[in-house]
Amino acid sequence: MAIAGARRRAAHGEPAIVTVGDVTRVARRHYGYLFVKREEAAAALRQRYEAADCRVDCMTDAFN
Repeated sequence: MAIAGARRRAAHGEPAIVTVGDVTRVARRHYGYLFVKREEAAAALRQRYEAADCRVDCMTDAFN
């Protein structure tokens, strides 16, 4: 959901920027988690980033 949202927000021709913070917000708002560890959110984002072939059109801080 965080990747899809970032892609919708990106201007035409610009890369989508999806952050670990985006993932934690999705986990809180949509799934009701009260606390999400940054490391877990980053790991989930890295996994989905690779699976969704995001290197083509996205940037992320999940690998830092």
